[in-house]
Amino acid sequence: MKQLIKRAAVLCRVSTEDQAEGTSLDTQAEICMEEAKRRGYHVTEEDVFKEDGYSGALGIDARPVLHQLWEKYQAGEYDAIFVYRQDRLSRSLALFAALRDEARKVRRCGLKGDGFIFVQGSNDDTPEGKLQSNILATFAEYEREVIKLRTVTGKKKLAKAGKYSGGSQPFGYRWDDKKEEWVIREEEAKIVKLIFQWYVYGDESGQPLGMVRIAEKLTELGIPTPNQFRKTRKGRAGKMQAYWSDATVQRILTHTVYAGTNYLWRGDKMQVSPEQVEKIKKEKTDGWFEVDFPPIIDKMLWEKAQEKRVQSRGGFNRKRPKPILAGRIFCGVCQRPFHDAMYNKGTKLVFKCNGKLKQYHLDGSPKCDSPVLDGEAVTAEVKKRIIDMLQDKDQMRKAIEEYVGSLERRKEELETLLSPISEQISQLQEKQKRLATVYVDGALSHEDYKRQINELKEQELAVRRRYEHYWPEMENLTKLEQNIAVVKEAIEEELFDVRYQPDDNTVTENIAFVKVHDEKHLTVGFPQRVVTWEELLDRLQVKLWVYPDRLEVRGIVPIEDIANPKCCLIINLFSISIFIIFLNSCKF
Repeated sequence: MKQLIKRAAVLCRVSTEDQAEGTSLDTQAEICMEEAKRRGYHVTEEDVFKEDGYSGALGIDARPVLHQLWEKYQAGEYDAIFVYRQDRLSRSLALFAALRDEARKVRRCGLKGDGFIFVQGSNDDTPEGKLQSNILATFAEYEREVIKLRTVTGKKKLAKAGKYSGGSQPFGYRWDDKKEEWVIREEEAKIVKLIFQWYVYGDESGQPLGMVRIAEKLTELGIPTPNQFRKTRKGRAGKMQAYWSDATVQRILTHTVYAGTNYLWRGDKMQVSPEQVEKIKKEKTDGWFEVDFPPIIDKMLWEKAQEKRVQSRGGFNRKRPKPILAGRIFCGVCQRPFHDAMYNKGTKLVFKCNGKLKQYHLDGSPKCDSPVLDGEAVTAEVKKRIIDMLQDKDQMRKAIEEYVGSLERRKEELETLLSPISEQISQLQEKQKRLATVYVDGALSHEDYKRQINELKEQELAVRRRYEHYWPEMENLTKLEQNIAVVKEAIEEELFDVRYQPDDNTVTENIAFVKVHDEKHLTVGFPQRVVTWEELLDRLQVKLWVYPDRLEVRGIVPIEDIANPKCCLIINLFSISIFIIFLNSCKF
């Protein structure tokens, strides 16, 4: 009987680091082909599969060449796959062992193959042989970690020497590989000079421009953004930044590189500004290597820009305190937050919707018409009404009773929501296991398997997100159960009292309570705490929503409606409860 000729394929892999070791693709291919022919396998140049630049730590789905070869092997086109060395197949012990063992099983074509054959390494399908190959795979995994460390160390060394070590390059500069130095990109440098000129001295009108106005003007003139100049995309969605933003202008105006000094190896996306540099100099930080760059901006102009930026109201190092309602006010019309500003040469505090800013309407959409709030009047009235309510014993008792009831109802709802989640996760994981078994048996194509497994993983992720969303709240309610019982007892016996003494910046909270154990044993408490207004509003979860005809203050504070002509608005604070203040303050 005529003996059938066995066919073999050759898998070669090399990453950037591997090329330095002399294990090139051509070298691996030549050695493997000679070994295959010596063992009696038929192999041609067309049977060589080369992976250039792929890490050995990646899975099979992330390596298209290996995936293509694996499919051909499972279909019976090849009887064996020759690899120069074990680490050329994989540098992950788990992945290597899975591929090695799976390749020796019955394939989808119904026949067994010879699996992977290594020119250097163990090929014995015995316990001793597997142990030896596992040991080699362990060393390969260890070597990968060493290579990773060596790569990081090499990049760090380049950065310390002032050379390009990877990542984005500052706008206005590029690294010249031939000259091995940083050079100026003239087209980008013109934009940088223009930004500094407009900010310090002004445009053709002679009036200095702010960061927002500079961003607007650059967009109006059709000047490409840094992303458009470099043809790079940003964010997970990979969108090209189409408009200049004030944040981009700010990064350029504050970056020390344009005055001739940059700091390399700063960490992930760490910006450079005079304030950040001063902070880092006081700390022992690994990195922040000071490197000279060719300056784009004259030193005097750069310093004038920093002086103006520091002195500008609302910018870095603001001279006035942050208003307590800042960050708590939102627009009921456009859903954007309000920002604080000063009118009448810095004498009058106001709150304005960000939707009034032109930068949010470059697409031609209309600006928000929500009212401007008198900051001092709104703040004073909210403070007064909150304190009045907190010191009303009857209102407080009613609020606590309502809140205790709402907690119990919420706990029942969460128990109903969370109970089926664990079972759903187990069911989805079991489906994934069964699907994998069907795929390995060859009853399912790779495309169908990938589609169905992704659907199951998405379903599992959605269930887990629902669990993660509700579980912290459930955990918190469980911890509060004992305190709730004590508070309910205090309410029934009317054995509690609360007083608040407000000041300009702080509020002193005094609570008196009695816990009855029996006729002879009582626990009496007089907790006192001084909190800032900001902390008190955080605990009350105060949020203000502005509409054309009213201002709603939402939180856990019950309070009557406020009519204040000074605010030109009706302030309505929803009545929910203040139990959380009492509960957070009492330590039973």
